[in-house]
Amino acid sequence: MNIHQQLTQLLSHFAVLGPEVFVAAAFLAVVTVDLVWGKTATNQTRMALNSLTLVFLVAAGVLIWRQFQESAGGYLFGRMLLLDEQAIFFKALVTLAAVVMVLHIRLTGYRLAGEVYSLLLALLLGLYLLTMAVNLLSIYLAIELISITSYVLTGFMGDRRGAEGAVKYALFGAISAAVMLYGMSLLYGLTGTLNITDPAFSRHLAQADGFAVGVSLVLTLAGLFFKISAVPFHLWNPDVYEAAPTPVVSFFSVAPKAAAFLVLMRFEVALPFEWAVLLAGVALLTLTVGNFSALWQGEAKRMLAYSSIAQSGFVLVGLAAATDFGLRSATFYLATYLFATMGAFLLLDLLVAPAKQRTESLPSAGGSSLRFERFYGLGLRRPALGVGVVLVMMALVGFPLTAGFSAKLLIFSALWETYQNSGNTLLGVLLVFGLLNTAVSLVYYLRLPFVLFFRTPTEPQPPPPRLTPGQGLLLMALLVPIVLLFLKADWLMNFLETF
Repeated sequence: MNIHQQLTQLLSHFAVLGPEVFVAAAFLAVVTVDLVWGKTATNQTRMALNSLTLVFLVAAGVLIWRQFQESAGGYLFGRMLLLDEQAIFFKALVTLAAVVMVLHIRLTGYRLAGEVYSLLLALLLGLYLLTMAVNLLSIYLAIELISITSYVLTGFMGDRRGAEGAVKYALFGAISAAVMLYGMSLLYGLTGTLNITDPAFSRHLAQADGFAVGVSLVLTLAGLFFKISAVPFHLWNPDVYEAAPTPVVSFFSVAPKAAAFLVLMRFEVALPFEWAVLLAGVALLTLTVGNFSALWQGEAKRMLAYSSIAQSGFVLVGLAAATDFGLRSATFYLATYLFATMGAFLLLDLLVAPAKQRTESLPSAGGSSLRFERFYGLGLRRPALGVGVVLVMMALVGFPLTAGFSAKLLIFSALWETYQNSGNTLLGVLLVFGLLNTAVSLVYYLRLPFVLFFRTPTEPQPPPPRLTPGQGLLLMALLVPIVLLFLKADWLMNFLETF
């Protein structure tokens, strides 16, 4: 194939990547609009940029739907990317999370500068690329694009807490990226290929020295464990969650993790089965550290930060099962987790700060404004929101009548099936400790509903604001699927079986 033919083929691949090209163009458009009209930083300008970003995200969602209808495009750009049904589904998930974030900002009255929207689009582009990345180099570049924009968004408010969180995030991210890159170089030396879906990749790993393969894999997976907040790469998580604006934290809790988990799934398919034991060990540590650390938190966002670490452990349980059923169960878990966790963060904002009180800087220097004392008695004064909090917390625990129950039942069923077939002791230990950790999580998840309904405020409270129609609609859009995916869990599982 000559150079002309290669260039023609590459250009034809751009036509397949409609959402990615569109989001890149949308990023440039938002930057341009912000530079031209955003200098005044008026509320009208902020609303215009918010609306423009929302329109772009909806259009990107439409393009993703068209990609799905046209069937996947296969390998692209010299097998650097793989556009399949899995990638399209996860792109839809992260796009939905971005839409919820933008609506969260708009409906709760956050006055964030226009750069937030351009950074969000750049981050979304990185997530799109990561969902399709099957080459070690493309995986690394996509993770770096996601990480750099995440660092900036964390410290965007400019206060001391935000700067501290962003610096910690950047330092841990830089170290994990360096370790991951070194591990990738070792994998390339062992296999002679960067493509993790190449049969030669799996074949050469199986033939190589076990110790060398183990070291290279642990180093490589460090970067992915960092993105999903798995132990021991989780230390940045609580500070970032406490420092960043709540809508940004809500997005961080779902979208980057979903894309990173898809890469882990692709890795697991390419690796020998026994390396699922590594995931089982990490899952066990992540579950235990996340749940027991959350017990001692006195601030709602930090509690949800450790909760998100534990939730990553539950998803890893599905991956440790190392079966198609386990991978589908993990994907189902991620989809239900999106609605529960983003609903939880939205409810926090709606409970403690009416829209008219939002300012450009976070109240009380950020996360300290969401200590549990602020929620005393609010469930009785705002019963609809209190019931919503009970529902999302039940979903995160895994109570019946919520999608969280279906998700946990599926992943533990997959793990039990694998344990019975393999007899691996570590999988049995993971199963027992996973169920015990679920019981432990009940203590801290029900703490917020308890203070909402059974604690009285320590000082007089102003009259509660009314829930606006927009806030009510967004809240219902997040809460209804939590119940629906319990009643009709087979809808999503049957859809995932088509991949």
